[in-house]
Amino acid sequence: MSKAILTGISSICLIPMTVMIAMAGHFTGSASSYLVWSLGLGVPLVFVGGGVFLWHWKKDRHNLKQELTKKTEALRKSEEKYRSLVESTEDFIFTINERGHLLSLNSFTANFFGGTPSQFIGQPLSILFSEEVAKQQLELVRLVFEFGKSVRSEFVVTTREHETWLSTNFMPLRDEQEKVKSVLCIARDITENKKLENQLVSAEKMASMGTLAAGVAHEINNPLGVILGFIDLLLEKFDKDNQDYQDLKTIERHSLHCKEVVENLLSFARQGEGASEYCDIYDAIHEIVGVVKHSLDMNHIELRLNLIPGLPKVKGDARQMQQVFLNLINNAAGAMEGGGLLEMGVSFNTNQDKVCIVVRDNGHGIKEEHMERIFDPFFTTKREGEGTGLGLFVSHGIVTKYEGTITCESSTEDTPQKPRGTTVTVTLKPKEKD
Repeated sequence: MSKAILTGISSICLIPMTVMIAMAGHFTGSASSYLVWSLGLGVPLVFVGGGVFLWHWKKDRHNLKQELTKKTEALRKSEEKYRSLVESTEDFIFTINERGHLLSLNSFTANFFGGTPSQFIGQPLSILFSEEVAKQQLELVRLVFEFGKSVRSEFVVTTREHETWLSTNFMPLRDEQEKVKSVLCIARDITENKKLENQLVSAEKMASMGTLAAGVAHEINNPLGVILGFIDLLLEKFDKDNQDYQDLKTIERHSLHCKEVVENLLSFARQGEGASEYCDIYDAIHEIVGVVKHSLDMNHIELRLNLIPGLPKVKGDARQMQQVFLNLINNAAGAMEGGGLLEMGVSFNTNQDKVCIVVRDNGHGIKEEHMERIFDPFFTTKREGEGTGLGLFVSHGIVTKYEGTITCESSTEDTPQKPRGTTVTVTLKPKEKD
């Protein structure tokens, strides 16, 4: 608009001067005086027009400069806001070129992998992840460059002794010609979600196994009762020194063992029927330790107790709690062939309002691929004849029945970052105060 006005004013200023010069040729007598008069009138008009033009030009330039300054400042603030959001988020954010080299990454990503952004920029993706994970991610990056669409996937990242599950999204970044110039990766830690998912699957599996165990136990219990009844009748017909009597006692002994296994299955199947009973965990552990102490000494296993008297009573039947601790002690002893150290400690966790019992050994440990199955029925890593695979299965059922939890951590000789051995933690609900 200002340019149009400026052009109009300049034209108006030049028109009189042009007309006067043209008319000067028709007045020969007074041409000189008329030309002087024309120039005297036209030149000021030209200067006025030029001044107006120069004023508007400077004004437009000043306005343009102000507008450019405002846009530059707005862009700077927008970049700072974006950078602040990227740097403050606890997500893994980085960009990769087509060769698989890092173009940028936020501080959270760099700190997680033990460095600063400048140390990783320009390096291949394998500097952050293992060769296997980096290879999988580069294949996804290739797909993004080829098809120009986002790709999602999940990866397990191992740092020192920790495993982290990442949910990643690889997205294309395009240039002005809409060609993919790089790939933006945003990854989020979903380790806790994975744990909850695994716990849910385990809970559903345990519920199904409980139903199955109840059916199997009842089906086996009936014929076992008949077998034991007839054995009692036959035993009355033979003397104790008779070989037939000894054979019947062997049958009876193994039948009773089967009966015990069935009772364990029924105990697990009835885990939802826990009564509101409370016991003194200190006394319960002392009693069971008195039973196994001699056996531990014979196997050269040192037992260290860290029991605190005066703890609140916990929800659970004393006999069933003793069965849990007996199973844990037997498992620990079985993992320390040739001797070792067994520690048992009881404490009160004020933050969780729970009584915690920890059983720790320095045995051979449990392999990582077996950890997810240790509470499954009939699963055992012991040699044939040394275990039924019901110890932890039944213990889990008893503890769960009384609203407690049982967890296990283990490391073998293949994990040098941690001392070898297994730690089982049982948490129980204390009795509410009046």
